[in-house]
Amino acid sequence: MCLPPPRLRRYARVLGLARHEATSLGAPALGTEHLLLGLVREGRESGARLLAGVDPDPLRALLPRAPWSPAAPPALTTRAAMAVGAAQREADRRGLPGLEVEGLLVAVLADQQSAAVAVLERLGIDVADLWSCAVVEVGRDAMPRRSVAG
Repeated sequence: MCLPPPRLRRYARVLGLARHEATSLGAPALGTEHLLLGLVREGRESGARLLAGVDPDPLRALLPRAPWSPAAPPALTTRAAMAVGAAQREADRRGLPGLEVEGLLVAVLADQQSAAVAVLERLGIDVADLWSCAVVEVGRDAMPRRSVAG
């Protein structure tokens, strides 16, 4: 049996964990905050260093919880889709066969108006420093951080 490269398995695991988190919270859509939870949980499983200091329980406690679970897996929010798209474009630019988990983290943190950034800031985490460390970990030119007015 031919398995996908580890980087693709890690991304698939992050997306699965994020979907589980969104569904268990009753979220109508999978947002950057759920991608962040997926990244945190996958990082704990794989021993990744970047999010080692982020505990998923306090993070999860800051997210809204609906009294129901959606019948179907939630679709990505616009911001989450933009983060996944940015990570994919960067992987394509670098000639990689698929998304890097660290690249997805960089893309999620690049949007200063995202729910993921807001919840990290509420936890007292220096998001700019985390973003910089993620860029170094990926080992590439910095994906610019963006602020979306709105």
